[in-house]
Amino acid sequence: MPKVSVALNRFDGGLNNRDSARDIGDQFLAEATNVDVSSVGRIRALGEFTNLSSSMTSDVTNHQPAYGLFKMNVDSRPEASGTTTTGEHLVYTNGNGEVYIEQSGALATFNSADLLPAPTGGDSTVRPVYYYADGGLRISDARLTNTSKTIALQRMVRTAAPYASLTQRMELVNGGFAGPLDADFDDSSTNDCVAAASGAEAGQDPTSDFLVQTIASGTDGLWPASTYAIGATYVYYGGQESLISTGLDNISGGTITLTDGQFPNISVSINDGQVKLPEIQGMRIYLRDINNPDDEFTMLLDIDFEQGSRISLADEFDALSDGASDSYFVTNDTKNRATGVRAYAIKQPGLDTYATINGYLSDEKEISFNGNSDYGYKTAVVANQRAFVANVDYKDSKGETKVMGDRIQYTPVRKYDLFPQSFYLDIGTNDGDEIIKLAEFQDKLFVYKKEKLFVINISSGSDAGWYVEAELENRGVQSPAAVAKTDAGLVWVNEHGMFSYGNSIAKLSTTIDDDAWQTVIAPTTCVVGFVPKKNQIIVVGDASATDSSGYLYDIQTQSMVNINTTHVLEGDAISNFVTFGEELVCLPDGGTVKRYNPDPAAQTIDIKTKEIDFDLPSVDKRFYSVYATYEDGNAAVLSAGIDGASPSDIFLDDTNANALNATSMGTEEFTIASANRGGKSIQLQVSGAVSSTFELQDLSLILRAKGQR
Repeated sequence: MPKVSVALNRFDGGLNNRDSARDIGDQFLAEATNVDVSSVGRIRALGEFTNLSSSMTSDVTNHQPAYGLFKMNVDSRPEASGTTTTGEHLVYTNGNGEVYIEQSGALATFNSADLLPAPTGGDSTVRPVYYYADGGLRISDARLTNTSKTIALQRMVRTAAPYASLTQRMELVNGGFAGPLDADFDDSSTNDCVAAASGAEAGQDPTSDFLVQTIASGTDGLWPASTYAIGATYVYYGGQESLISTGLDNISGGTITLTDGQFPNISVSINDGQVKLPEIQGMRIYLRDINNPDDEFTMLLDIDFEQGSRISLADEFDALSDGASDSYFVTNDTKNRATGVRAYAIKQPGLDTYATINGYLSDEKEISFNGNSDYGYKTAVVANQRAFVANVDYKDSKGETKVMGDRIQYTPVRKYDLFPQSFYLDIGTNDGDEIIKLAEFQDKLFVYKKEKLFVINISSGSDAGWYVEAELENRGVQSPAAVAKTDAGLVWVNEHGMFSYGNSIAKLSTTIDDDAWQTVIAPTTCVVGFVPKKNQIIVVGDASATDSSGYLYDIQTQSMVNINTTHVLEGDAISNFVTFGEELVCLPDGGTVKRYNPDPAAQTIDIKTKEIDFDLPSVDKRFYSVYATYEDGNAAVLSAGIDGASPSDIFLDDTNANALNATSMGTEEFTIASANRGGKSIQLQVSGAVSSTFELQDLSLILRAKGQR
């Protein structure tokens, strides 16, 4: 048989170490480390992580691998000094709980104090969990046992007088969503609401925050004769309402009694200092028939400190009036009475109740994680105008605070800080597992436990229409950083491989040997990130290691290669990955934010072809030479192995030996020594240090099959 040439010139299948090196397709490589095979017909060096900005640094005290980094879109500057433009901004929380927000290209502390104070004793490192919605950033500590609190950096805006001193910015919200205290109100035992109804009084200057006065009067009211409990709430930013406070003795003793035909009159004087508080934007007054156990609190008066007051949510607001001095404001019923009459006469119960306004009853035992050191959650996501948190330390159905690893709490629509105790889903209860990660994709909530994945369809606007769409074994994750949203859909990694969800679940790591995969992947500290510029996915096997290895997956070619952090990634433990604009970024233990630059960089590479047998595995052959078309191989060498032997230098010791040291693109011949020419198969290897401009276009083998004519 005459000599023939066998050309290998594709490589775009990437690494395949699952199948026999003799049986893999010509487009695959038996070894592929630190190379990019995303272009058909050429191999290049991988990129590397470099500084995003020399000023993008932070204190990484108690660095927590696979945690810490977040991206948010803001349209208001944070409270801390500095100027923040609109758009994407990085957030970092170190292990001591100190929060950094990117401002003017640098990470700056939001608050001089640690916002999530690290606990004492044991593992004291904070593991921050974030979600962002409607202009506000929320942070919790996944440790749950820490003495930390959930915080919210919420966008506060008031522009009209007398609120001009409150500029558009993000403020730290302290104290959660507590309702009013009795001490917030002046004693109204000296009640001038009768005079208020006649318009003769301009109100009284409260010495505390509010003076609320109520009286029963009239003969044409439509209220059932009974005694009514008086309740009050605060309305926070975003229209988020506290639970109802009762037993407020400073409001007419806490009750009002109506006889047949009587109706309540109510007036409110508001301290100017309360009006200027940023997080509390209003209050509501309610009545409930204490003799009717099924009665829900009915709204009596709705006050917005900027817009005014009204007795129905369907009404326009009546503007608040100045009191006798500039230190307070008073309600003013302009629709039903003359201007200057500050008391509302409410002839009949309205249609607005606490339940109809908020979507849940007033007897909830808890409605917010914010501001309580005993509460927390391990994962969070925003989907379909709700926030979802899971694996919670919260109140159970009995009102007892405890850790519930199977529980998901969620908010009403567009109320991103309120988690009514009754708004929950229990997923896979009593299965010995716990929820690690929540993710959202295509109107579905992906609930990752350590072992199982639950897919919940939440496309319905009502939680009554939600349902479990799939329950999948061995598709969970142990690291919350092991899930990323990409152009291939949702992608995640566990000890069993890499998976994606576009329209269905698919395994992406089908060409990787299971044992080899498990050698690389540390389930609890692996991280996944998406590179938009190249449509690629990077997996770091162990974010806590300084010498971790991993994988790079190209979405277009569906190919995978090995990566080595010594030459591609960071030589430090790293945070989770974040897609920041078109950049994939992380924060290493060194403290400077890094981005992945996909442009080829000088690397130490290793590639091995399939074992070439010319589709004649049992036939002896003579191998004569190898042609390589390449440039800038630098210190890389060509090796070859016969009949499954490890590749080595089997070439003639000529001027080039086996070195790929040509600097310009061309084809070079490497002649195999006569003593090494016989065998049934041959495998080629290119390994060593290459330049950033390295490119391998093809390898060609000259051979003859013996005994064939």
